[in-house]
Amino acid sequence: MSEKKMAPTILIAEGNETLRTDMEETFQKHGFETWAVENGLDALKATTSLKPDAIVIDLDLRKLGGLDLCRELRQSHHLWIPIILISRKIDEIDAVLGLELGADDYIVKPLRLKILVARVKSIIRRGNLCCYDTNENQGDRNGSSQKLLRNGDLTLDPTHFSVYKDNEEVIDFTRKEFELVYFLMKNKGKAFSRKHLLKVLSGNDSELDERIIDVFISRVRQKIEPHKRNPVYIKTVRNVGYMMKEMPVLTKGMQQSR
Repeated sequence: MSEKKMAPTILIAEGNETLRTDMEETFQKHGFETWAVENGLDALKATTSLKPDAIVIDLDLRKLGGLDLCRELRQSHHLWIPIILISRKIDEIDAVLGLELGADDYIVKPLRLKILVARVKSIIRRGNLCCYDTNENQGDRNGSSQKLLRNGDLTLDPTHFSVYKDNEEVIDFTRKEFELVYFLMKNKGKAFSRKHLLKVLSGNDSELDERIIDVFISRVRQKIEPHKRNPVYIKTVRNVGYMMKEMPVLTKGMQQSR
C-alpha cells in the first residue's frame, strides 16, 4: 500500500476559536486536511504523533508559548516540519528569535487567509528542494550518490541535515542557518543581495527586515570560519550582499557509513 498522502496536512495552533475555525475552513477549501488545537502543549502532542506537513503557531499560546513550542519541536524532538509563526504585532526580536529557533516564516495579524495558505504551500514546495524530502538525495540502493556538497574543509550532507568541518560535525545549526549555507554552497562564487537571500529563506511575501540576513550570516560565520574577524568562506560583497567563496577541497570525502 502506498504511503503517499492524498492531501497535504496542517496543524493549526491558535487560541482564538473564531480565527482557528476560519483558518481550518480556508485550508480545507484549498485541499488541506486540518487538525486544530488551542494551546501549546496540545500542539506539541499532536505534532509528534500526527507529523503534519506544516504547522501554523500563534506566539501567544497558553500552557506553552509559540517560541517555546518551536524550540521544543526543533531542539528536543528534532522535527523539521515547516513552522509558520503568527503574531498580533511585528516584533523584530521575536521574529529573529523565532527564525533562529528554526521557524520558516513569521506573519503578522490580521491574517489574510488566502495569502497564508499560499505561503504555506510555497514553504512546503521549497522544502522539497532542500531538506524536508530527502528522496532526491538518496541515490541508488547502494548509496552511491548522496549529493554531498564540499567547499574547502566543509562538507554539507542534505540528506541528514549535517555540516562537517574537517570531518567533524558542526553542531547547533538551526534550520535557517542550514538552508542559508546550503543555498550559498550550491551557488559558490555568486554574490546575492540580502533581499534575494531573505526571499530564499522566507518566500516572496516576507514582512521581515532584510538586515535579519546579517544576523544569520554572523551566526553561521561563528560556526564555520577559522578566523572570525577575517572570514574566508562567506565574503561580504560591497554594495551587493554576500557570497560563498569557492575554495579548494581540503578534506577527503565523507565516509559513506550510513
